[in-house]
Amino acid sequence: GVPTRRLGCKQWYQRRVRGTQDEEVGDGTTSVIILAGELLKHAEPFLTESMHPTVIIAAYRQALEDAVEILRKDIATPVDTTSHEEMIKIIRSSLATKFMKGWSDLACGIALDAVKCVHMEEKGGHSEIDIKRYAKVEKVPGGSIDESQILDGVMFNKDVTHTGMRRRIENPRILMLDCNLEYKKGESQTNL
Repeated sequence: GVPTRRLGCKQWYQRRVRGTQDEEVGDGTTSVIILAGELLKHAEPFLTESMHPTVIIAAYRQALEDAVEILRKDIATPVDTTSHEEMIKIIRSSLATKFMKGWSDLACGIALDAVKCVHMEEKGGHSEIDIKRYAKVEKVPGGSIDESQILDGVMFNKDVTHTGMRRRIENPRILMLDCNLEYKKGESQTNL
């Protein structure tokens, strides 16, 4: 929604930025709020001089393009995505700040395996990796973190509702429906 009297424009903006960052990346919400705050702080003098916001936004966009160009030309280094060791090093550097320090090897391996599971090669050599659409973290209570694993396929986490139900089924036949599966008593069609 839009800013209201109860929620000031600054807080509304911060909430939108934080939500977008969390939705798109799932991490870095604190960093993005600090960065957005700095951008707003540097835009304020121009706003007080009555410069139109679209001019300020255009300048920020140009600065973004310039920064990306500098990163591509001068800072970026090529990465061999087929090298397991190189990919693990990159993943480890992003997880270094997280609580996973004791489980770093396991977390890095799971992250890399998850990406490999959902990686799709498209026509023209273009790769698509859609983690949000094709991968899901399923938390199962009762286990320990070192029991975490990647399942290449589909997982159905259902509770045992009857003591006679089997807990493991080998080579099951699976029916996928897009409607409710329930018993409905038919209507009586008796005429009197």
